[in-house]
Amino acid sequence: MKTIRLLPLLLLATFAFAANSDKVVPGPKGGRLLEATPQRAEFFVTKDRLVEVTFYDAALKPTAPTTQTVTITAEPKSGRAPVALEKTANGYVSKSALPASTEPYRVVVQLRATPDAKPQNFRIDLNLDHCGECKRSEYACTCTH
Repeated sequence: MKTIRLLPLLLLATFAFAANSDKVVPGPKGGRLLEATPQRAEFFVTKDRLVEVTFYDAALKPTAPTTQTVTITAEPKSGRAPVALEKTANGYVSKSALPASTEPYRVVVQLRATPDAKPQNFRIDLNLDHCGECKRSEYACTCTH
């Protein structure tokens, strides 16, 4: 009997947690902040469709990458395509633009603290349209709509 009374509370708590776990954290440049360890990283797409991955410390100040590695794969309907990256002072930037597509598609960002560490995977639905509320690109939108 007590279990039946607790079931609605358990379901409510589960749905509340699930709703908050997908919340996008805004990055300083206007991209999507990836909660990686040991450093946070921001996934940002420039106007030229180049990808920038910038590493930040706890105070969100850009830091130089040390042993971190980044791998990005674009997954448009035309097929998966690896995105070649080059190291910069604060992270990585793509050597060429993301594949063009009339529809949004998934981008997988794989971060490793060291080359032999277990990867941390982030799946981002790349939609470059702008949100009317928060004025960010949809892939980095912080609204709850």
